[in-house]
Amino acid sequence: MRIELKREGGVAFIPGLNRPRLFNLADLPPAQAEAITRSVQAASFFERPARVGTASKGAADQTRYTLTIEEGGRRHSVQLLEPVEDASLRALLDLLKQVERTAARAPPNTVNR
Repeated sequence: MRIELKREGGVAFIPGLNRPRLFNLADLPPAQAEAITRSVQAASFFERPARVGTASKGAADQTRYTLTIEEGGRRHSVQLLEPVEDASLRALLDLLKQVERTAARAPPNTVNR
């Protein structure tokens, strides 16, 4: 499974610091890869619509995440608008952010930065 997480918008959005993050589960420690796989399944990610959430007033500053997952010949993208209220999607997003922070302190090739 390959995952791309892209962040856009927000009050302090800096394009150069917000490049898409690529996660290849084959490169992650088995426990992290399994946790992400379970979270993707719990969120029913491949059955989700292309956009989840509602644009709020002042949407120019609203943080948006585009999550693209490829697995077994399937590829699906979902744009998540903050605040992400769906608990299973929030858990998946938080887990990916946690893996990203962990990878920033790990040797290269864990997460493509």
